Amino acid sequence: MNYRFENYINSAASHKQAFDSSIEGVRQSLHDSLNTTSDPIAASSSKTGWLKGSLSYPWVFVCSLVPSLKDLF
Repeated sequence: MNYRFENYINSAASHKQAFDSSIEGVRQSLHDSLNTTSDPIAASSSKTGWLKGSLSYPWVFVCSLVPSLKDLF
């Protein structure tokens, strides 16, 4: 076999091994973080009286900016 070809194969094998070990490290840290017990996060009690959640805030901007933009043009 050609020496350069063997070098490519060995380099690819070492890079694959390094990638596999990094993936295993990520998998282990994710598994550890899922297994830790933590206090549940309380839901936010702030309400705007409009739509629920994050959809309520864009409507404030739309309802206030669209009429002013309409007057400009």
